[in-house]
Amino acid sequence: MDSGVITRKRIYEEILMNPGLHFRELQKRLNMPLGMLEYHLQVLEREGLIVSKMDGKYKRFFADRSMTREERRVMGSLRNEIARKIVIFLIENGKARHREIASKLNIRASTLSYHLSKLVKAGILAREIEGRENYYMVINPDRVAAIIIKYRKSFLDELVDNFARWYLSERK
Repeated sequence: MDSGVITRKRIYEEILMNPGLHFRELQKRLNMPLGMLEYHLQVLEREGLIVSKMDGKYKRFFADRSMTREERRVMGSLRNEIARKIVIFLIENGKARHREIASKLNIRASTLSYHLSKLVKAGILAREIEGRENYYMVINPDRVAAIIIKYRKSFLDELVDNFARWYLSERK
């Protein structure tokens, strides 16, 4: 097998096991020169084995046949650690006010607003205004939880592992 095929197989397997990684994270995990990685990603995408999706300034990669469009959308958002903390907090606690989320997660109000806005735009969270308060909730918490649990090994995150244990024990 030629070295290019072996390299592409390695890249594909990393994307398959860790959907939604962005270019630099892939480069770091694979310890591969940027130009080489970029070339092989283009080949894999041209051959239809992977798809890429722009997420703000990040280009995220997914194994095309392995995920639904909804899973790609959710995983792309959850690759951000702050967004992941927010979503998990809201699944565990239900509807919450902006200031409650900021306080419990120890996130600056402006940072939180930025991430909440992105999650609402991605269709993962809904925002309700009651009086002068903004409340946020996960639109489909069971579906989002199922996606987190399905791909939990790809996060390498204790928060996700604890959430999966909690969520699965609550459903028994």
